[in-house]
Amino acid sequence: MGLSFRGKAIGFAILGVVLAAAGGGLIPFFKNMIRTTIEQSVAITSTSDAFSAWKQAPVPIHMQFYLFAVANPAEVLNGGQPYVIQKGPYTYREYRLKENIEWYENNTVAYDERRWFVFDRNMSVGGEDDVLLSVNVPLVTVATLVKYKSEIVQSLVKDVIEAAGDEGLFVNHTVGEWLWGYEDPLLQDVKKVLERFGIPAPDDHFGFFYGQNNSNDGNYLIYTGQDDPSMTAHLDRWNGMLELPYWSTNSSNMLNGTDGTMFGPYTTRDQTLYLYSTDICRSIYAVYDHDTSSFGIDLLRFVPPPEVFWNSTANPANAGYCTPNCLGSGVLNVSNCQKGAPIIVSQPHFLNSAQKYIDAVQGMHPADEMNTYVDVEPMTGAAFNAQKKLQINIYMQPFPFVDDLKNVRTIIFPLMFVNESAFLDEPNANDFKKLVLNNIRLTYAVQYGLMAIGAVILLTTALISLMRCRAKSEVIR
Repeated sequence: MGLSFRGKAIGFAILGVVLAAAGGGLIPFFKNMIRTTIEQSVAITSTSDAFSAWKQAPVPIHMQFYLFAVANPAEVLNGGQPYVIQKGPYTYREYRLKENIEWYENNTVAYDERRWFVFDRNMSVGGEDDVLLSVNVPLVTVATLVKYKSEIVQSLVKDVIEAAGDEGLFVNHTVGEWLWGYEDPLLQDVKKVLERFGIPAPDDHFGFFYGQNNSNDGNYLIYTGQDDPSMTAHLDRWNGMLELPYWSTNSSNMLNGTDGTMFGPYTTRDQTLYLYSTDICRSIYAVYDHDTSSFGIDLLRFVPPPEVFWNSTANPANAGYCTPNCLGSGVLNVSNCQKGAPIIVSQPHFLNSAQKYIDAVQGMHPADEMNTYVDVEPMTGAAFNAQKKLQINIYMQPFPFVDDLKNVRTIIFPLMFVNESAFLDEPNANDFKKLVLNNIRLTYAVQYGLMAIGAVILLTTALISLMRCRAKSEVIR
C-alpha cells in the first residue's frame, strides 16, 4: 500500500526543509573554504597560484615618455617666461623579472626586480633619433652644487663652463640621449675640479633614466602573507634599510605598503592603500574613488588624493618633506635622493599643484585624466589596471657666476613626464576567471541552488496541500 497524500506532502516538506537548511548551512562552510583558497592562492610562495605572475608580470606594461621642448630659449635667458611644447608619446614596452629570490623562515622573501625597455615605434610619435631642445640639466646641477662653495671653487667651475663653449643653458639631444643618457664633457671636467676639493661629484653621464635600462631599483624584502594575509607583499626593508634616509621626520622616512602591484586580499572601499615608490623616494597612499570593471571582473579604483602632495602648511603631516625648505603644494624636492641634482617631481602639467607653478610656464594644461590610479580586484587584492604618472622638473634660479643663468627667473621648469601603465588583457582575465571567479561562482551556485530548490519544494507542497484542502471543503459543502 502506497503512502497517502499527507505522507507524501510531509516527506516533500521535510526534503524542502533539509535542502534549504543544507544550502544555508553551507554558507559559512563555503565562505571559509573560499577564504582559505584565496589566501593560499595570493600568498607569495614558490608553489602558490600567484607566484608566476608575481615573479614576472603577465600583463603588458608600457612606459610612455612626453618631453617638453623649449620654444623660446632667448627669452628665457633674458628673464622671460618659458614656453614649452609637449612632444610624445615615445613608447617603450617594459619587461620585469624578479631575480635573486631568497626565502626566509619568518615568512619574508627578498628579491631584485630587473626592468628593461624596448622601443615601440608603432606606439610613438617619432623615433628615438628625434632631436629636442631642452634644459642643460648638467649645467644647472653643477651650478647648484657649487652655489655655497668657496669663490675659488666657483671660479674654477666658471672656467670649465666657459671652456665648454656652446654648451649653454639649452642644448639639443636626441630622445634616446635625453632618456637613456649621453657622456657629458662638462660633467667630466667639473668632476675633476670637485674631486680636488673633496666635493662629491655627479656622474659624468646624464639621462633622465640613465642606468635604469636592464637594471633594478634596489633589493626588496617583503612579507609573503602566509601567516598574515593582510600583509601580503608589504615592504619590510628596501636595500637593507628599515626606513629611508632622505627626509627629516620618522614618519616621512617610513617604508609603508607594497610596491603597488598587489595588496592584501579583501580590499574594501573604506580602506587606504599604501605603496612605496622609488621614483619619488617616499611612500604615498591612495583612497577609493569609484567602482569599475574589466572583462567582466569587478574592480575598485584607488587614486592618491591631492593632500598627499600638499605642502606642510596645507597638510602638516608632510612637514618632513620640506628639505631643505618648503615649496608650494603639489611639488616635491627629491634632490636628496638624486645626488644633489635640483630635481623636483610633480604630477603631469602640475596637476593638483599650486597655481603659481602652472602659471609660470606657458604650455601647462593640467587635466584630471593625468592622475595616477590603480584598479584593484577586491577579493585577491591584485592590481589589474594601473597608471603611474609623474613629471620631472628642475629647480632653476639665477647664478651670478654662470653667464647663461644670471638673468633667468627662479622657476620650477618642466622637463618631461612619464606614464607607466599596465592593463589587464583578455587572456589573463580569462585565466583569472578560471582559477578564482568560476570556482567561487560554483560554490555560490551550489549553496543558493540548494536553498532555492528547497524553497520551491516547500512552496509547491504548500500550494498543492492548500488546493486539496479547498477542494475537500467544496465537496463537503
